[in-house]
Formats: sequence, structure tokens, C-alpha cells
Amino acid sequence: MVTGCGGGSSSGDDSEDRQHTETEVETAGRLALYDQDNAAIKVLELDSGAVIDSYTLVGEAPRMYASPGQRFAVILQRTEGLVSFLDSGFYMEDHGDHMHEYAEAPSLLNFTLSGSRPTHYTVHDDNAVIFNDAQAGLPSSLMVVSDSGIAAGQMDGELTLTNNMHGVAKLIGNELFVTYRDPSITETTLPAAVERYQYADGLFTFEQRYEEPCPRLHGSAATDSYIAFGCSDGVLVVDLTQPGFPASKLGNPASMADDTRIGSVYSHHDVAKFVGVAGNQFFVMDPANAADPYQELILPDGVSRVTQGFNPGGTHFYILGNDGNLYLYEVAADWAVSSAVAVTQAVGDDDVTPVVAAAPEDDRLYVLHTGGQSISAINGVTGANISTLDLDFTASTLVWLGFAEHHAHED
Repeated sequence: MVTGCGGGSSSGDDSEDRQHTETEVETAGRLALYDQDNAAIKVLELDSGAVIDSYTLVGEAPRMYASPGQRFAVILQRTEGLVSFLDSGFYMEDHGDHMHEYAEAPSLLNFTLSGSRPTHYTVHDDNAVIFNDAQAGLPSSLMVVSDSGIAAGQMDGELTLTNNMHGVAKLIGNELFVTYRDPSITETTLPAAVERYQYADGLFTFEQRYEEPCPRLHGSAATDSYIAFGCSDGVLVVDLTQPGFPASKLGNPASMADDTRIGSVYSHHDVAKFVGVAGNQFFVMDPANAADPYQELILPDGVSRVTQGFNPGGTHFYILGNDGNLYLYEVAADWAVSSAVAVTQAVGDDDVTPVVAAAPEDDRLYVLHTGGQSISAINGVTGANISTLDLDFTASTLVWLGFAEHHAHED
């Protein structure tokens, strides 16, 4: 329910508190899910458990992400070279003395973006970057979007690179860090270096190419102090706290299995350390301790990872195993692991793979069960099952949308 801003002539703290409260929408948010059998995106109202809208999607099954403010679902279709946007219907307006929240019907926007093979999507603060891998004969490019830009039907910035690559970019304030592949590298489309650009008013100015190499670069994440890129020979770390943003290399962990490398990196704005993934191994990475930067997180024997990430509050790192159990590692307790919590069925070879969507509202994890026909709301701190909702369709992916800025556990 949405109420007015509140009027009245009363004065005093009680009146001011009441007026502010009346501008907030109490909601658990909405889930955007892809119905794989009917090629449609469906919007589920978590408060009622009902599907409130459905949109047919032409082309391949998408990958879906939340916009920086979690108002929009960002829908990537790599083969079609298309990026679409679904408005959750939740938004805020600045009314001077307060932010007013609104809840309206969702909608699939007419605004779309085109690029050759949009693949990697990264978010930092108010900006997201979509990296277009392109293909032989076409250069990679990137597109910068924000919630305000999407709402206005416009892209915030665009940069075309020199050749194609399976790359990634991170926009940190006014600094863009983007991958580079020398044209002489022909055995792979993975980049091997990082460049830095200055970003202002939608335009990019080249600043430097880092001399420290990062062969077969894949995976990146950022905190307020560092950016980490996964390399075949370790992790390239850029220090955001020092003038000139210097880069250094962490070698591979001594306990890392042969023929693997750190290819995915995870971070949280309230956590100083990163988590790197190498095959089925997990390593906490501390760039500030270059002499001994790694701590391995252990999964039980025989368990393989399905998906992983930080809970919304940043208090725990979760791993969902193929045994259907959730493993929670507590950051403040030296990454100690809790007892396994069963949240879904074990994953078979032909099953729809479980997916987890993090929701700042009440620090929840929404788990799409094995098989894709039910969802559980899980406490992101304890792993407790709060509720389970059955679907009348088979979903293959989901993303949470809602009032992240107001309700999130962040400054």
C-alpha cells in the first residue's frame, strides 16, 4: 500500500516521524523469473505469492541481473546482442525533506540496448557496466547504465575498444578499469592486461595500460580499497587508495589444485577481503597481506559448488552445494563454517540448476529449488527456511527487485 506524503498542520517530532513513515512502502519486494517452457519473464509479488505480470521474450534464455538500485531487471541475451529492462514498479522520488517510495505495476520497457554479445555485467555503487565481447572482426565495447539513466531511457556512457575479447570492466567513481587483449594473442579471446580510463560526462579518456600482466584474465571484483582480477598465474590487484592506482600480483595459492586458476572473484562493500574461486576451491584473499594473502574455505568431501556469494549484509559468504545444502562462512569469526543447512534437493545431471537471489530486505536469500518449480526464502545469516512457495511453471533463473537503497544494510 502507498500513502500520500502526509500533510496536516501538527508540529513536533511525532508528526515529522509519522509523515516520514507514511512515505515508505512496506514490501518484501518482487522476483523476476524466467519461465523456460513458455519463454516468458514473470513477475512474482512476494507479499502475496502471486504472479502479477508476464512478458514474452523472443530469443535465447536470458541472464538476468539487478540494476544498481535494484529497481530494474537487466536482461542480457548474448546471441541476440540485446539488453532489455524490466521495471519492477518500485521507485523513489526526492521530496526535499524526505524520499518518497512508490509501488506501481511492473512493466517491460521499450528502452533497449544493442551490442555484440553482451556478456559480463558488473555493478559498483550507482553504476553498472555491460561488457560486449563481440567477435572476430568486431571490437568489444562497453555500456554504462544507472537506475536514473534507465528510467530516462538512456545510456550514461559508451566506449569502443580495439578488438574483440571475453573481457570485463569496472567503473569505480570516475575511474574505469577495463581489460585489454593484444592483437598478437590469437590462441584465446581472454585478455591479458588491464587499462585505466578517466570517466567524466559520459566520455572516457585513456590514462594508462598496466605493465603487470594478467594472462587469461577472467573474473573481477572491487571493494573501496582494491580491485582484483583473476589471472592464470595469480591475482592482479589494483590499489585504489594510492596515487596513480598502482597494480601488483599475488601468486596462486600453494594449495590450489593443478590445472585450475582463480576465475571468479567475489566482494562486498562492508568486507575488506575478497573470495576467489578456482574450480571447486575457495580462497579468501587479503591484498593488504601480500606475504600471506590466502585462506582456503573447505567444502565437505564429495560436494561440488553450484552457486556462491555474500549474503546482503556481508556477514557471511554462502556456498550452495550440489548436495542441496547451504554452507555459511562467518566473516567476523575468521570465516568459520556453520553446520550444513538443507535448502533444496540434491542436483542431478538433468536437473534445472538451483539459483540464489540476494535480497537486502531482511537479509534474505531466495533459492530457486532444484528442478525450478519452487522457491524458498532463506535467512542469510542463519540459513533458516522462512517460507517456501510453489510455482506453476518451471523457472531457470531469478532476480530480486525492490527498495535496496532504503532497506539495505549499508550506509
